[in-house]
Amino acid sequence: MFMRKIIIKIFFACILQFNTVHALSLEDAIIESLANNLNLKLENSNLEIAEEDVFQSKASFLPTISLTGSISETETSNIISQSGISSSDYELSPSSKSIILSQTLFNGFGRTYNLESSKAEYELQKLNILKTKQDVILETIEAYFSTLITEKSLRSYKDNLKTVSERFESTKKEFEVGLASKTDVAQSESYMNTAKIDFLNAKIKYKNIKNSFQDLVGTEAANLLFSNINSILPESYEEFRDLVMKNNLSILMARTNLNIKTSNVNSAKSAYYPKVDLTASKSELKEYTSLIDTLSTEELKATISWPIFNSGKSLSTVRQAEKMKNSYFILLQKTQQDTLTLASDIWEKYIIGKDTILAADLSYIASKTAFEGTKIEQEVGERTVLDVLNARQSVLNAEIQFFNEQKNQEVIKAQVMYLAGILNLNNIGGI
Repeated sequence: MFMRKIIIKIFFACILQFNTVHALSLEDAIIESLANNLNLKLENSNLEIAEEDVFQSKASFLPTISLTGSISETETSNIISQSGISSSDYELSPSSKSIILSQTLFNGFGRTYNLESSKAEYELQKLNILKTKQDVILETIEAYFSTLITEKSLRSYKDNLKTVSERFESTKKEFEVGLASKTDVAQSESYMNTAKIDFLNAKIKYKNIKNSFQDLVGTEAANLLFSNINSILPESYEEFRDLVMKNNLSILMARTNLNIKTSNVNSAKSAYYPKVDLTASKSELKEYTSLIDTLSTEELKATISWPIFNSGKSLSTVRQAEKMKNSYFILLQKTQQDTLTLASDIWEKYIIGKDTILAADLSYIASKTAFEGTKIEQEVGERTVLDVLNARQSVLNAEIQFFNEQKNQEVIKAQVMYLAGILNLNNIGGI
């Protein structure tokens, strides 16, 4: 008998261990989402492309070296001098080899501004990756808690259906002994059917949310664990606002875009400046002419070119670049304004979130107490069956509301971190 108890304990311990191992925490779900997200993989590929653009911009500062060679066959005949004397025919197989070294010494700082623009594009792409990560994390958090709360709500609807069904059966028995009216039975049946519809709808909703969760995360939503996000958040709106202006990725990307357009303006203006090139070459020619067998030449040449007028194209390009810069300056202002407006709204929701959860919890407790009291009063004839059914519906509504407020508060915390630019795995690690 003692051995049997030990085996049973070991069995249940194994079951608990199995469930714990296969529980999907919020942090695990985020890791899976980041690993499987195709948009993030695409942005990482774009980062490699931007890195090559930076390399190419740097390469424009380096000299170029080229090696050329040629060979040809030349036959010269019917050679008659001005005095009328004929010369013998001859054939040549001239060949040449050349090595050329060229370097642009100055081009109006165009290369410098192009390099600045390429670096800014590279930084912009890195910011884009960070923003994509934050988007994935926020979307995963919302999906995780939505799935979890929908599952809890489904259980509540199932329990409600069971309770209302039992009430319906009890009312039928009371009707048979004259303690309930036919109206009471009809009302009980109506509430039971409504509860059944609510349960079936909740079941469909839960299935759809689970499918969406699996599409996003790449893992089935099984054994989800409700846990609060306990990361350190700003203590005041002023602190939160400063973090938003400093770290918000949408704002940072708008600023970087403005830097790119500023570099483009300067690059366009560089077309007004002269360009200085230096070229050094060495050539070796064989069978150059009928009189010269071999010839070697060395040349060092400096070339300066200054575009004076090109049909107004350069001026138009500068105007276009400046207008584009002004547009992105306005876009930066609008991004800051919209982000701060959203931040103010989210902060207000975050501040009142704790009070809202507390109120929903107290409402849930009060509804359960009222339901139990109404059942007792109905048993002694002071309440009707309809009163009991209404009280039970109030319990269900209060319970669902409490679940949703819990979910909303955790999502709002994540939104605060998202807007402040601090939503990452390291900060989520405090859950």
